[in-house]
Amino acid sequence: MKWYVLHVMTGEETTIKEKLLLDLPGINALAPRQKVIERHKGTFREVVRILFPSYVFVQMDLDEKNYYAARRIAGVINFLAHHRPIPVPDDQMANVLWLCKDDELVGLSTLEIGESIKVINGPLTGMEGYIVKIDKRKRRAKVRLTLFQKEMEVNLGIEFIQAS
Repeated sequence: MKWYVLHVMTGEETTIKEKLLLDLPGINALAPRQKVIERHKGTFREVVRILFPSYVFVQMDLDEKNYYAARRIAGVINFLAHHRPIPVPDDQMANVLWLCKDDELVGLSTLEIGESIKVINGPLTGMEGYIVKIDKRKRRAKVRLTLFQKEMEVNLGIEFIQAS
């Protein structure tokens, strides 16, 4: 079974995922969500947002019956396609599944200044360093890495690093 992406109505991702699981036995559906800290009226609060708005991942054998059954669900716009539905490449889907781990809810980062980190995404993937500064409002961290045998400070998004 391959993973495909359904384009759905915004705000209906979780509802459509559950309808897919009920109406199409033998498939797997995923609508990843993430915890984020938002500032509202001067105070910070934790909220849950859809990680990929307007998209639901579906793992299925894509035959004619499943294709039309998925398309008939209210709120489904179409499969992501170029003439016909295209499966998500395995390496890209592995990243999505890794983010979700055991649950569809991606947790908050708990990074601290001075903490050792490893870059998990982007052109610096695999490099290790430590955090010099964190900008919680912009969700960025200034990280000291050794590049070309020289220590340099690089600004990275918090989602691109993990504690090592």
